[in-house]
Amino acid sequence: MTDKLISRNYDFIDTMRFISMIGIVMEHSSPFLGMRFTNFHDQIIQTTALQFIKFGTIVFFILAGFLIGDKFNHYTTKQYLGRRLTTTFKPWLFWVTIFIVLFFIDQGVRFYKGSPAPGFSHPLDFLLNRIHFIIVETSFWFIINFMLCITILLVFRKYMYSLVFGGILAVLSLFYSVNLYFDWMPTGHTTALLGFVFYLWLGVILHKYFDEFNQWINKQSFAILLSAVLITFAISCAETLNLMHIGSTDALNTLRVTNIIYSFACFLFLYRFCNFHAIERLKPRSMTFGIHLLHHILIIIFLPMLLRPLKIVYTNETAWSLFFMQFLIFILIYSVTYALVYYIRKSKKWKWAVGQ
Repeated sequence: MTDKLISRNYDFIDTMRFISMIGIVMEHSSPFLGMRFTNFHDQIIQTTALQFIKFGTIVFFILAGFLIGDKFNHYTTKQYLGRRLTTTFKPWLFWVTIFIVLFFIDQGVRFYKGSPAPGFSHPLDFLLNRIHFIIVETSFWFIINFMLCITILLVFRKYMYSLVFGGILAVLSLFYSVNLYFDWMPTGHTTALLGFVFYLWLGVILHKYFDEFNQWINKQSFAILLSAVLITFAISCAETLNLMHIGSTDALNTLRVTNIIYSFACFLFLYRFCNFHAIERLKPRSMTFGIHLLHHILIIIFLPMLLRPLKIVYTNETAWSLFFMQFLIFILIYSVTYALVYYIRKSKKWKWAVGQ
């Protein structure tokens, strides 16, 4: 394979990562999150609205694994982890701190207005609660989980390309899929710390067999790959509706078997047909990490400030209203986040805070 072809495909990885981040931000900002409908018609609308963007997390891990496969060839284990701590963990810690400060500012406003403010009455408990919330229940969990996944791959580096090792990781992931039906442990994808290592490993394997993958994927037609996406989408929706029917508290979990297959289908389709040159103008390589870090802060802290004066309460809205609201809120959150990251990156002093 020529250097030109390799370069073009690596640019396409950046494009795919950018598209995946769009799905992740839309999911996190969706008014459907946490809603539990009893009407089947409303459940279909909710499921459809959330399922079509559920490919983002798994695709993101595969892409990260692909890039790791490239870096592993150029860095020792110590060098790679050291580099990650500087370029990834340092910005993460900075924005976690900003997140906590904003929570306390909000508590200060509540205290000033005479409203209950546990941040002032029980500051230590409030601090620990907010740290737990940020790390476990927001997008900031990804970096912790990502670093854990990388560490596991590095610890077992000598088995990196072993299919047996990959099989063990696949079983760990499927355990969380089965757990959705039996509730052996908490089902949230943020607690599935070992469930995503397989997809990182899969990206590493993809990098190793990149030439063979390209030869195969280029033979696949638009109709075949689109059909795979649509069929797996329908099956994923069906499983979600079934989980809702049996009373699951996490019916849209990322690690549902059908969503895993749907994510694979989306990965193949995006890789083959979605190399949009217009996205390259948005500088996906330099913007994606910053968008990941900042978007949930806007959703949790600032979005309620906008919705409150408008008297918008999600539980009072119809499913169709929430459906259209999902796209409007996404456009708002994504555009503001993008603008913030863009201007932060223009500062030589602060650009480290959104990645290099």
